[in-house]
This record gives sequence, C-alpha cells and structure tokens, in this order.
Amino acid sequence: MSTPTPFEAFRIIHGSPTWDDIVTGHDFGFLGAAEIQGWVPGEGPAVARLRALRGEDLSTFEAHLWAACAEAVGKTPRPGSTRWSQAQDRWREALLRDALSAETTAAQLARRVEQLYEQVGCPEDMLVMLKPSQPWSGLPATVDPQAVQQFLSRTSRDSSHRSRFKL
Repeated sequence: MSTPTPFEAFRIIHGSPTWDDIVTGHDFGFLGAAEIQGWVPGEGPAVARLRALRGEDLSTFEAHLWAACAEAVGKTPRPGSTRWSQAQDRWREALLRDALSAETTAAQLARRVEQLYEQVGCPEDMLVMLKPSQPWSGLPATVDPQAVQQFLSRTSRDSSHRSRFKL
C-alpha cells in the first residue's frame, strides 16, 4: 500500500481544498507547481495564466498563484492572518491523521510527527505528543499515539464548517 501524497491525505480528511489551503499548502512545500496547475479550480484570466506557466516562467509561479487566489476570493492569505492559521490547522490535521492511520512503527510515527512539527510548526497544545530527537545524544524522537489521537479528537470537535469548491 502506497502512502498518500499530502494532497491526497488532505482530500481524504477535508475534501476539496479552498484557495487558502492551496496557497498555504504550497508555502509549506506540500504542493508543487505542476500539481497545483493540474487541478487548480476556476476559469479567470489569472488562473489561466497560472496554468500556462512553463519552463523559466515558473520562477514567477508564486506571484501567479497569489494573483489567481485574489482573483477567485478577493485576497490571498498570508502568515499571521486568521485564514492562514485555519488553513495551516487543516493541513496539520490531515497529515497527523494520515500519519496515525498508517501502519507504522512507533519510531516511524515519531519521525513523521517530528517532520510535521518542523515543516508546519505546532500549536502549544501539540507539544505534549512528541519528544523531539536529540541528535547530539543519539536519542530518536518519540511520540505518544494516544496524545496524537486526543489532539485530533479535540480538533474534530473544534472544526468549523467551511465553504468548499469542487475540483
């Protein structure tokens, strides 16, 4: 059984992403340009330009992504904004649920959770679930799967409904 991509894990948990999820997922390195170009929704001129980028023009991908997002929803989420934080939480939840559902050892789960901490950051209430690795002492990361599940149970209760678009 293959591990789902971050995008597939996101869709399993949350369904179709919003523009906020797309921009945030790209900023965190979960979504590449080609992947976004293949499924980004909309038909406006900024979306068409985004889809058409090739070769050296891909160096301006991020600016085109922001323009397409602004065209579709009026503005682009940026770090520190509520929309950004909510999208960050959705990515974090999807990838934690994926990590917890995979048939892995405790050590593999700890590495995946540690990588997520490093890539996306973590709110204070997530700190109890992981003891990070300590390379200087040779100690690997350890994770408490029950703490991960409890965090995800709280996340599910606290989630608010959001509008989605179909891809």
